[in-house]
Amino acid sequence: MSRTFTRRAVAAGVTAVLLGASTAVANAAEPTVLIPTGKYPDAVALSPDGKKALVTSPSDATVAVVDTATHKVTNTITVQRGPFEVVFTPDGSKAYVANAYANAVSVIDMASETLAASAFGGDYPTSLTVSRDGSRVYVAGREAVHVLDTATDSEVAAVKLETSAYALATAPDGTKIWAATGSGELTAIDTATNTVVDAVKTGSGGDVVLSPDGTRAYQNGGSALVVVDLIAHEVVTRVPGLQNGYRLAISPDGSRLYAGSRASDTTQGTLAEFDTSTNTLVRKLPAGAYPYGIAVTQDGTHAYVVLAGQAAVAYLDLRR
Repeated sequence: MSRTFTRRAVAAGVTAVLLGASTAVANAAEPTVLIPTGKYPDAVALSPDGKKALVTSPSDATVAVVDTATHKVTNTITVQRGPFEVVFTPDGSKAYVANAYANAVSVIDMASETLAASAFGGDYPTSLTVSRDGSRVYVAGREAVHVLDTATDSEVAAVKLETSAYALATAPDGTKIWAATGSGELTAIDTATNTVVDAVKTGSGGDVVLSPDGTRAYQNGGSALVVVDLIAHEVVTRVPGLQNGYRLAISPDGSRLYAGSRASDTTQGTLAEFDTSTNTLVRKLPAGAYPYGIAVTQDGTHAYVVLAGQAAVAYLDLRR
């Protein structure tokens, strides 16, 4: 699935719902806390200690810092143009932001909550992931996956792929980075050698997350959730129920998979919840206008869902 196409569609279509939509969503999805952010927000990431959430806004080149205890924006950090995905280092000291329009990666110092450095991110970087030990950040550019050293915030390698990478995920054991590519494959990069060592045909280029044990991958197939067995190198099933799906998130225990979903003829979307033990769609929770990025809390009880059409992030109770 083309992320560029999705973002263009949203940029063209959400302006009309930016005003006056908050009340409707709160009523439809109680209990919900709605936190205003920058325009057309895209992604959200939770700090390792769970105390802060970062929300990117490509339209105004900012990252909002949300205090998760008060659900208030406490700071707005100006970064480079087109900030899409954001990740924390495992110790929470830094956050890295993929800036597609600037071909760069912004480095945020979380102690001071300021822009500390900038690194080359390749051509139109939109996705990134961090190594398990925090020593490397991997950035998906159109022409390669760029490897950054977090000690110096400089590039140490560039891994060429046959086609562009649209999404990245780090294997739980830290030995591989899996890239969802435009050729409909999951391509594995060895983190020790920065070389391509494996590939699984999935038929999708959408967002990807991995199970906690690293044996399964889940991909957004646009209209279905694609479940991939990484050991057997095959697609296990395609679970229907998504519409215009975008980013994915998995619960910390791996029991639930979440995806934003929205019919083409409406701005209002849902948070689709899948049971990973049965590979079934369990339910759809009302979310809001154009649900995009998702982050699940460490205890698995709540989720932050970016609402591009409401310039906000919703805090949803997953226990209801």
